[in-house]
Amino acid sequence: MTASRVLSGTAASDGIAIGPAHLLVPPVIVVERQISRDLVPVEVARLISAVTSTDERLAVLSARLESEHLHEGHLLLEAHRMMLRDDEIVGGTRRLIESDEIAAEGAVRRVIDAIAAKFGRMEDPYLRERRADIEAIGDRLLRTLLGLPEVSTDTSFAPGTIGVGSILSPIDALHLPRSGMVGFAAERGGKTSHASIILRAFEIPFVVGVRGLRSAVHPGDRLVVDGSLGEVIVNPDAETIKLYEERRDRERSRLQALKSRGMGPVVTRDGVRIELSANIEAPSEVSAALEFGAEAVGLFRTEFLYLDRPELPSEEEQFQDAVAVLAALGGRPATFRTLDIGGEKLPLAAAMPRGANPSLGVRAIRFSFLRPDIFRTQLRALYRASAVGPLRIMFPLVSGISELDEAQRLCAETAEELAREGVAFDRNLPIGVMIETPSAALSTDHLAKSSSFFSIGTNDLIQYTFAADRENEDVAHLYHPLHPAVLRLLKSAIDGANGAGIPIAICGDMAGDPAFTWVLIGLGLRSLSMSPRLIPAVRSVISASRIDEMEALVAQALTLRSETAVEDLVLGMMRERFPLELASGESRPISGS
Repeated sequence: MTASRVLSGTAASDGIAIGPAHLLVPPVIVVERQISRDLVPVEVARLISAVTSTDERLAVLSARLESEHLHEGHLLLEAHRMMLRDDEIVGGTRRLIESDEIAAEGAVRRVIDAIAAKFGRMEDPYLRERRADIEAIGDRLLRTLLGLPEVSTDTSFAPGTIGVGSILSPIDALHLPRSGMVGFAAERGGKTSHASIILRAFEIPFVVGVRGLRSAVHPGDRLVVDGSLGEVIVNPDAETIKLYEERRDRERSRLQALKSRGMGPVVTRDGVRIELSANIEAPSEVSAALEFGAEAVGLFRTEFLYLDRPELPSEEEQFQDAVAVLAALGGRPATFRTLDIGGEKLPLAAAMPRGANPSLGVRAIRFSFLRPDIFRTQLRALYRASAVGPLRIMFPLVSGISELDEAQRLCAETAEELAREGVAFDRNLPIGVMIETPSAALSTDHLAKSSSFFSIGTNDLIQYTFAADRENEDVAHLYHPLHPAVLRLLKSAIDGANGAGIPIAICGDMAGDPAFTWVLIGLGLRSLSMSPRLIPAVRSVISASRIDEMEALVAQALTLRSETAVEDLVLGMMRERFPLELASGESRPISGS
């Protein structure tokens, strides 16, 4: 056996998979060839025929996914179909054939590479990872042009196989569960890519960004994919395999033990009720959220419908998406966050100036104000859905009362418009604010006068507090959730809300980390929303704790001057008290809110 080798990448979906490697065929390589002028119409006809044929195949697959109730997969494929037919691909390729007199496949490769490179240069990590969607479309079109068979995970492999490829397309990710594969590793991609989101929903271990993966792995090599730590071990020895099998079994047992500790309402040892909700972004995630013990959806990210498509989602499409969530919840409430997205993430027709620093520019509620047509369409859909089940609307990145008042004005106009049309909706629809900016955290007492509820988004709140981009590795050392400044901001926000009698929750990464549970509840929070998989560990901590001991820890932490001192106090206490709950790195969130 070849010597063992450890490759590092990025953890994209938790868990450990062990099995033989199956290498997916790499993307199509095209040798560009010149054509004579009289063959230009022939090549254009080849292009149009290939586009039509590829679209028909995607349509069949999309319909099948819809019939299998994989609604997000259906929407994703419909988005791919629209991108395939978009003038930037079809028109751009046709113009290249005509101007440069090259064969259709060479023109397709040039156009796809140019669009993919444009995405690859974008600063926003989510947008960079949309490159995979463009390349997947291009690869399918090229295979049709060249008469090559489609390469997909939509076939059966030996049970326990681990897929290896240069990149995993979202379409292939949808097929992974039925293929027999139990894990996947890719040279490229990111943890916020569509493929990563899909595999997390399927609970399939996934590691991305593994440099040199394809050259290091051969068919049949035994692999360990550690989706929690972001590592791939090639040809591990028997002792290493045993260690990973034991760790995998321990984690499964740990999760099962935590889940078995109860699924009803969560109450502290001294009888204080704490609500645990789920952060999701697709209707298909509701069932898993309920299985892990979620009492509600505390954060539904509505961006999914807007991304990777050449046109905006219709009001009806957004309405049906919200209704699907509410129906799956069976009467439990759901909080829908309006678009938390920058102009560059939308189709070109809706694009807005990016500015020098997108994180500090036009995004979230600011974008909604600059494009009220898009905002009103979303509000109409959500208001209509409120007639179906308990629904709340939450505005992201509100910085102060003026923005909240403007958002409320648009909501009031939407309600009046629907009332005139005779459309049913909840006349007492709760409207809330996501506390993500220091200015909002310091003024919840004022915001409370125009808001029904609050939810703290700690991811942005922390990065704005330290002026440190959480995606920038060079300043990652500044990102400390337990920094005294963060604790003071949280206390200010919570005290302001509680003093005004307005419910306040938390839906950022801190909520799902059991190491922070005492701090958050000790500060006065009584509602936490997190990734579904993290609920059992947090539930277990709460059920074994009293409010007075949590408040005592917070009181002591607030007297300390540095983040290291607070971390030593809090983490030391929690690790000693809750070794099972804090036992695995898999309990750490990997997706932002």
